[in-house]
Amino acid sequence: MNNTVTGDELVRVHGLARIVYFPQYVGSDLEPGTATFLSTVGLPSDRVFLVRADVGVEEPDPVELGPLFALDGDELGCPPERRHWPVLGYLRTTLLAIDPESGEVHAYMEGDEDSVLLHHNVESLAFYLTEFRKLLDARCPGIDLEAEVHRFREAVMSFDPTPLENEESEWNIMLEEILDGMW
Repeated sequence: MNNTVTGDELVRVHGLARIVYFPQYVGSDLEPGTATFLSTVGLPSDRVFLVRADVGVEEPDPVELGPLFALDGDELGCPPERRHWPVLGYLRTTLLAIDPESGEVHAYMEGDEDSVLLHHNVESLAFYLTEFRKLLDARCPGIDLEAEVHRFREAVMSFDPTPLENEESEWNIMLEEILDGMW
């Protein structure tokens, strides 16, 4: 990880009430750097990214990928080696899970049984969410929205180009929607 995203920055941009911290468990299979980041810096949760703990379901939301697939009656759709991957949360129609060994964040788009790599690590996800919040907050009458989106893309690409590499990714779709005035 780059170790440049700080908890203070997340709180400044998103507010303390919107930061979710993940507990560390003794004997966890989660890569140590990832576990430390999630428990000390956390992830912002808002209308763009909803952390699993904030989904508001009455039944406990599964914290692992396998049981979550089973809720939809698609237990066989989850590869056995990924059944115990922790679920981080949701981007509108995309489920985000983390590979506990590498720390990579994978996206399961609605209707797909296979994932795509969305972020190299959770710090990249936190950075992206923070820059995206800044982009949304910068929108106002008279602003050059294309220039702001360009600035955003440059910042993200210099940190981790992975989120924007796939033109069909949820992130690219949201950026197009912003440019089309849908946000």
